Amino acid sequence: MSIFKKYPYIVIEGPIGCGKTTLAKMLADKFPVDYLSEKAEANPFLPRFYQDALRYAYTIVLFVSARQSN
Repeated sequence: MSIFKKYPYIVIEGPIGCGKTTLAKMLADKFPVDYLSEKAEANPFLPRFYQDALRYAYTIVLFVSARQSN
């Protein structure tokens, strides 16, 4: 039995810039799986976070949490 039959989804999470996308793309290239990513452009607070991470970090968390609960 393929591990992907037992576990059809693998979620990679972590802080911004830690390599989540790189790891996910590497796994998708190596194994017969589909790569799905978060649509970062849908987050209107992300540009502000990159300008001032300390100020907007909590706003990013709230935005992501609100989207996940819907």
